[in-house]
Amino acid sequence: MTTWNDATKYLRIAALSFWVYDWLLTLPAEIRLSEDKKQFSARRISVACLLLFLVRYLGLAALITNFVGFFGQFWHDAGCRRYYRVMPIMQTFASWASHAVFVVRTVAICDHDIMGTVSISVLAVLTCTLEMFAQLHSFHKYEAGSSGNCLIEYSDKSNISWLYYLSSTVFDVAIIGMTYHGLSIDHRSSSSRAGFTDVLWKSSLVYFCATAILNILNLAFYAHFNNSNATVLGAFGIAVTSMMSSRVILNLHEYSHQPASSFQLSGLRTRTTSSSRRSQSFALSSAVITSPRLPQKASTGVFFASGPTEQANLSGQSVPLDFYRAAPWTMFVHSACTYAVHFRTI
Repeated sequence: MTTWNDATKYLRIAALSFWVYDWLLTLPAEIRLSEDKKQFSARRISVACLLLFLVRYLGLAALITNFVGFFGQFWHDAGCRRYYRVMPIMQTFASWASHAVFVVRTVAICDHDIMGTVSISVLAVLTCTLEMFAQLHSFHKYEAGSSGNCLIEYSDKSNISWLYYLSSTVFDVAIIGMTYHGLSIDHRSSSSRAGFTDVLWKSSLVYFCATAILNILNLAFYAHFNNSNATVLGAFGIAVTSMMSSRVILNLHEYSHQPASSFQLSGLRTRTTSSSRRSQSFALSSAVITSPRLPQKASTGVFFASGPTEQANLSGQSVPLDFYRAAPWTMFVHSACTYAVHFRTI
């Protein structure tokens, strides 16, 4: 076995180990999200919870299919021919779930701006299309190894596997740029300029950056190598993307249930600025919010909010804003997810 094969083997093991470790650390937060009182009493699963399950366990499914193909010693030619496309497709599905999380979070940070919502949604659709196209048209060969494993090989005629990570990298960079731009503009317009680093830290930007770095590294390997050596960081990229996307949802859910005084990201104690509103909440079925742009409307839940005010956190009297009114495009995503898992969602 070559040095590169050894590295690929160990990094696959490390990727799954990191995923399991992060899952154990965040399992209590996942349970708290899934057992939210309002969600439980309504006998409905919130879209935040649905997205968490998709991004977390599709990532796990992609890692497991990667493991089974690479480490399995029971494959024969006929079985490998039926299986070798499963792992790339599962990786693409996991990536799509992550894109959905990043899109809705960025739209919230940008205060549901119409142009921003349309732009990032179109970019997400193009990215998802290119990712699936690259995965389906890069691997036309397979090999049942001497040890009984099932390996995919690049097509000699049309190797466009690098396009998968290129499109993902462009998407991540756009997400980071829009997030920073939205936060910086709003912070400059607020009454206090203190604590901008805190705003950035608690706005999920660190998770966006971590995912982008892994995609850039994978893109570099795919651009430099034209063989199986390029996949050395593939499993690690799947694990990090799943972990970071899950953290976006779980951490923001935890922030929204903290006391109002600990929620102030800008250092203000007497009022909640729009910077803190945008960086506190993501997709919370129990969140209550106020919006400076849209009138309030009664609803049984919220998909994705700008963030709770201090009054809402202390007394719970604020009226929630229906997310679909702020970003109607999510109705299509919501309907597709509902059909896929047979859940009745908000």
